[in-house]
Amino acid sequence: MLPDLLRNAKRAAVPAAMLLAAATLPGAATAQDSDLGLFGLDLKGSLGEGRHQRYVAPLTNPLFNESPYITTEARLIYFHHELPDDFVTNGGNVDLVALQLRLAITERLGFIATKDGYADFDFDSVLPDEDGFANIAFGFKYALITEPETESILSVGLRYEIPIEDLETGGIELQGNGDGFLNPFITGATTFGKVGVQTSFGANIALDQDEDTSILHYSVHLNYEVTPQLFPLIEVNGFTPFDNGERLTGALGEVDGVDVLNFGSEDRDTTVTVGGGLRYRFTDNFQLGVGAETPITDKDDTIFDWRAYVDLVASF
Repeated sequence: MLPDLLRNAKRAAVPAAMLLAAATLPGAATAQDSDLGLFGLDLKGSLGEGRHQRYVAPLTNPLFNESPYITTEARLIYFHHELPDDFVTNGGNVDLVALQLRLAITERLGFIATKDGYADFDFDSVLPDEDGFANIAFGFKYALITEPETESILSVGLRYEIPIEDLETGGIELQGNGDGFLNPFITGATTFGKVGVQTSFGANIALDQDEDTSILHYSVHLNYEVTPQLFPLIEVNGFTPFDNGERLTGALGEVDGVDVLNFGSEDRDTTVTVGGGLRYRFTDNFQLGVGAETPITDKDDTIFDWRAYVDLVASF
């Protein structure tokens, strides 16, 4: 339940705090290059003096809509996810707390750990409630093009998702028990006056094609600078299967978990969502995000009715 989620969030926040603390230890920077931190890493990455200034992290689709900026940060995420009433459980909800970590190795190269977390499922009927840990995904991204003077950047990346096999209800594996996923992606951002634009595209490729469904994912993010601190935003996300699994068949084989979950459905369809909200930058290093998201495609094809987000981004 929610208290358990918060306790897990607190435990997950410890390594993030250690990472940020280590990055700012006295003596971490050399006299020759103040941007170099622990072990000689360029912890500022894309950001800082003489580099990019307008970093507004995306809010919805946090697992796949990766920012092109190379950053050192911890992002604590909470979302509340409502299931459609037409789903086999006649509705219900999912609460998830997750922690994303990113580490800038150089100005162009970064390590990312962007999927983890603890989920609590509360079904209205049919299936027993369940809670447990989500799969873990990590990898690297590299900035091919970086132009701070125009606030333009283009990056490519690759993630591997490790199957944890910790979420199951009523005999249904909510994440699958295959060999995980490879997720190559490309992501870019630029600005037009006070409007910021970010797009991303990638493929989440199941390594066991019988167990899990492979999808294409794509996102568009727009934000507007009302003040240097306040940025309303709107985002559109899409998830299109290109190789369906064979694990979930029949009536349930027509739906899937969109992003966090993968049922290996045999006949999953495309889901497109739209979301909105805002980001508030307390300082250059701390951002708060709040917003919501809902599908604009047929809700019969997904377990997604609507979702509300709150996140906190603490960057170096």
